[in-house]
Amino acid sequence: MILIESTIKFPYSKKLIKAWLIEALDLFGFKLKKISINIVSQKKMLSLNSSYLNHSDDTDVISFSYTTKSKVSGEIFISDYMLELNAKKYRQTIDNEMLRLISHGVIHLMGHNDKSTKEKKFVIKLEDKFVSLFHVKHIKNV
Repeated sequence: MILIESTIKFPYSKKLIKAWLIEALDLFGFKLKKISINIVSQKKMLSLNSSYLNHSDDTDVISFSYTTKSKVSGEIFISDYMLELNAKKYRQTIDNEMLRLISHGVIHLMGHNDKSTKEKKFVIKLEDKFVSLFHVKHIKNV
């Protein structure tokens, strides 16, 4: 199950996101249980970051994992403000950056961290794999 709440126009259908994530998770030995994707305001994201992570700065993604064994479940919060900043910074479309941030959140739900340089490089490789799967397989099939 995929749930999507957004402060901005969400560029993809829930059906397309679900098909993409089912396939991507399957490649890594996981099954989709329930993921809630929330695109929230800068104010809401700052509040979440402060309340749950004790950070006082902007962040692009926060994930709350309820994953058990190989069944991926959780909540992903994406800052609409950081989504736009990241798109400009990395010279991406908003739509492509949205995919990268969803991927990043799902990767955290799979149990991967990105605290060290080595972990960050690994997570970026996984993000690239997720995004490429979306563009190659689903943009034309769903």
